[in-house]
Amino acid sequence: MENTDESILKAVDELVEAWCDRRCYTALRHILNGYPISSPLTDGWAALLDALENVRAFAQEEITEDEKLRVNMLIAEISKMVFR
Repeated sequence: MENTDESILKAVDELVEAWCDRRCYTALRHILNGYPISSPLTDGWAALLDALENVRAFAQEEITEDEKLRVNMLIAEISKMVFR
C-alpha cells in the first residue's frame, strides 16, 4: 500500500462503503468513531487508528478475510504515522 494520506483515506472509504452495502453494523459502529478523520494532525490519525483496532477486535465475525488483511495493513501504516 502506498503510504500517503490520500491513499490511506481512500482505502478506509472503500471498506466503509463495503460495510454499508452489507450492513456490517458492528464494523461501522467502530469505524465511525474515527472516520472521517476530524483533524489531519496526529490526533485525527490516532482516532482513526483506535477505530480500526476496534474493528479488528470486535467485528471479526462480519468482515471478510480480505477486509481483515486490509484493516491490518491500514493499522500498520497509520501506526507509523502516529508513532513516528
